[in-house]
Amino acid sequence: MTCPSLVDMPVPYRLVARHEETADVVTLRVQPVMGELPDFRPAQFSMIGVMGVGEVPISISSSCDDLTAHGYTLRRAGAVTDALWNRRIGDVVTVRGPFGRPWNLERAHGHHAVFVAGGIGIAPLRAAIDELASGTPVAPRRLSVLVGAATPGDHLFGPWLNDLAGRGVELLRAVDRADDSWPHSIGFVTDLIAPVVAEWTGSVDVAAYVCGPDAMMAATIETLGRCRVASDDIEVTLERNMQCANGWCGHCQLGPLLVCRDGPVATAGELGDLLERSEL
Repeated sequence: MTCPSLVDMPVPYRLVARHEETADVVTLRVQPVMGELPDFRPAQFSMIGVMGVGEVPISISSSCDDLTAHGYTLRRAGAVTDALWNRRIGDVVTVRGPFGRPWNLERAHGHHAVFVAGGIGIAPLRAAIDELASGTPVAPRRLSVLVGAATPGDHLFGPWLNDLAGRGVELLRAVDRADDSWPHSIGFVTDLIAPVVAEWTGSVDVAAYVCGPDAMMAATIETLGRCRVASDDIEVTLERNMQCANGWCGHCQLGPLLVCRDGPVATAGELGDLLERSEL
C-alpha cells in the first residue's frame, strides 16, 4: 500500500479574512496554522473543508505572488459550503492541496490572450489574469477579459476588475438582464467574443482560457472555433465531483479523464464532445 504524501493529508488553516462578494458567494482567505503557505499555479485547486462536515474542491482565486494567504471563492450550494460560509475570522478549516493541472500560460506569450468567464468562473482565471497583466516574461501582446453574469449584482471582484481596466486590460462585461442604468452589454458573454477576436483571425494568434458552466464553455468553444481559433489553443477548467483529489476514487471521471488528476485544465481538442455529457 502506498503511503499518502503530505499534500494528501488535511492541514489546519486559520481563516484570516472573509469578503461576501454577493448574496451567496464569499471569498475566504486562509493561512496554515503551522508551516509555510504552499506554492501553486493558476487554476490549481485544493480540497477545503470543515472537520466533521466534509470537504469540497475549490480553486485558489488569489494571486500566485500573494505570500500572505490563499483565497478561496465559493458559492453556497450544500452542507460543506454552508459550513465554510459560516466560518468566522479565527476559525480553523482544513485544506489538502494544491492539486491539478494548471493553465498553460506560456501559450499566451506574444499572442492575444482572451479570458472568458461565466459567473463564478472568473475565480479560477483571476490568478492567471494577474500574472499576464503584471509584466511577466510570458506576457501576451494583447490581453482581453470577457466576463458574464446573470445580473450586475452577480459580477465578482468589482474593484479588481476596475483596476484591470485602469491598467489598460481590455475588459468587457455582460449580464443576462439589467435595467437601463447598466452601461455595458446585455446578453451572453459569448456574444462578446467575435468582435474581440475577429480582427486577428487571419493567423493563429489567440490563446483562450475559459471557465464557467459546461453549457457556457461549450458555446464559447463553438464561438471561438467559428472565429478560426484552433481547439488546441483553447483551454477550459472543469468542475466535477472530486472527492479524493488524486485519481483513486473515480467520482470525477469524464470520459477517459479523471478531472482531479488529468485536469482541471484541458484543451478543447482533448475534450471533444465531453462537455455535452452529464455528470452522474
